[in-house]
Amino acid sequence: MFVLIFIFIITLQASTYVGQSPCSTLTIANCGANAHNGEGWCYWDSLLTPPACVTLPCYLIDEVAACRAGGSLITGGAFTECDSLDTISLEYDNVCCDKGLGKLSHGLVRFPMNFDGYVDSTNNDIPTPISVLDITISVKEMFKLYTINPWLAYKELSESQFESKLKAILEKYLEQSTRDVLLTEPKSHPFYIERTVYQCLQLLRDWTVIHKSSDSLRYAILPKIWSLALIALTRMTKFQPNYYQSHHYIINFAIIPYFKNYIKILGQGHTLTIDWSSFFYNSNGFMMVYSYPPEQFGIINTYTDVFCIRPFQGSTVTYIESENNYDSSFSQIKFTYYWLEGTYSSIDETKVKLFQITDDTSTITDTLVVFTCNQSQRICTNTGNFQPAPPLDGKGQNYFLAPDTYNSLSDFKRAQCILAYKTWTTVCT
Repeated sequence: MFVLIFIFIITLQASTYVGQSPCSTLTIANCGANAHNGEGWCYWDSLLTPPACVTLPCYLIDEVAACRAGGSLITGGAFTECDSLDTISLEYDNVCCDKGLGKLSHGLVRFPMNFDGYVDSTNNDIPTPISVLDITISVKEMFKLYTINPWLAYKELSESQFESKLKAILEKYLEQSTRDVLLTEPKSHPFYIERTVYQCLQLLRDWTVIHKSSDSLRYAILPKIWSLALIALTRMTKFQPNYYQSHHYIINFAIIPYFKNYIKILGQGHTLTIDWSSFFYNSNGFMMVYSYPPEQFGIINTYTDVFCIRPFQGSTVTYIESENNYDSSFSQIKFTYYWLEGTYSSIDETKVKLFQITDDTSTITDTLVVFTCNQSQRICTNTGNFQPAPPLDGKGQNYFLAPDTYNSLSDFKRAQCILAYKTWTTVCT
């Protein structure tokens, strides 16, 4: 009897539990050729020489056993790089974060992907190719548009094919006949446009991380995403003109009439109030804003999300093909940054900067705006009023608040490093 018990104990100790195997011990057969069908914490990196099974960046892991604290059970897996999240939301696929961070950046939120339907045609009894879909025919055809599945582009292994599939979907939404229906049809809900925006942002981010894609992919896709975001904002001014705001974390949207004087944007650990009560306008209009965490583009340690302001004067916002209907007279802005208790013990106001960033995220410029901070109230406000120069392309102005040392390479983790198009060793190079 004692011998049997002893053997049973040895057998338990020798078992390999879910999440315990180091990825380096797996082959392509049990690692998975693609990140989305691997072990849940490993993927086959064909770009290495030689190709090998490697640990997924922490935010992409969907098996919590690979990163949770578990004493002697954790001998491998992803535990050396990652921690499990204290609170796991069933709404998202995230279960891990980078070691020592204790929380997940909103810029790395992962919406669950599904691979039903088709990436290039509608999902109904007789699928319609995206190239010939005409939603001007009926509302039924409009809803067929929403069944085209961008998530399927993730399965593409070629950068050119991935770009082609995603651009085709975005361009269908942007073509004039489709866009006009989305903007004017009473049953067109902004959510479906917003959904396509955040799906495409997630796909661009994660495909870049897994495949180490070139910056040309970002420059090809990102302008179309922002154009679609503007369609969403324009639709909101018709759908719910008194006020509309939505939070998807990876990107947030809001519109509000000029006469309400300010808008408050919620971020992770902070809020930002944009106040234009000192702006004297000739006629009413709309402040239209979207904001996004810059970490999804390899920009880290900022105080706020990137916020794009798109003011439009007039009672009705009309989408213009060139997107040049920005209210160039918009001015006299006051920014109030508020950080939650526990986020910072204090902030050096001499290092709080307002940076302007281009639509393609490639160029960042210090606006030289000066801020004054009240440590007890945890707020920073610009002295005077900010007078933005009209954008050269008329599309909008993009800003974020950050310390002047916001992108220290020693602070980067693996995914952040790849998203910044830098080489990962143990720190960015």
